[in-house]
Amino acid sequence: MNKILRIVLIVLLAISALFTILFYAGGEDISGQPVYTNIFLLWAVILTGITVGVTIIFPVIQMITNPKNAKKSLLGIVALVVVIAIAYGLSSSEVLGIINPDLVQYDVPSTLKYAGTMINTIYVLGIIAIVSMIYTEVSKVFK
Repeated sequence: MNKILRIVLIVLLAISALFTILFYAGGEDISGQPVYTNIFLLWAVILTGITVGVTIIFPVIQMITNPKNAKKSLLGIVALVVVIAIAYGLSSSEVLGIINPDLVQYDVPSTLKYAGTMINTIYVLGIIAIVSMIYTEVSKVFK
């Protein structure tokens, strides 16, 4: 299995190197754009899809094969959902009254609620990270 994975990764690397060479050495069309831009971007989308698929599938397989560790993973997911729920509760959907015509499309309650939720989530996770780093260092002193 490890040998097959290594071969697949080498093949993906070779294809990526080939598309990169084509992108930079393939010349330009009439508008001055590289000829192989679409192929290069399509390959990036394919690699992203493979990455997302593997990122989702392998943890599920790991949870099925090792149910004891699945509890820890599910506990982490539940904790993240709780943090997002707290951030959602802290965020506001109040319209800002933006006058700029380029930005007025973003002055929508649902967009503002979403943006506030994401910003508050980052704040809460950042605070948790800082507190855990401080706790780890302080606990090492007392051991």
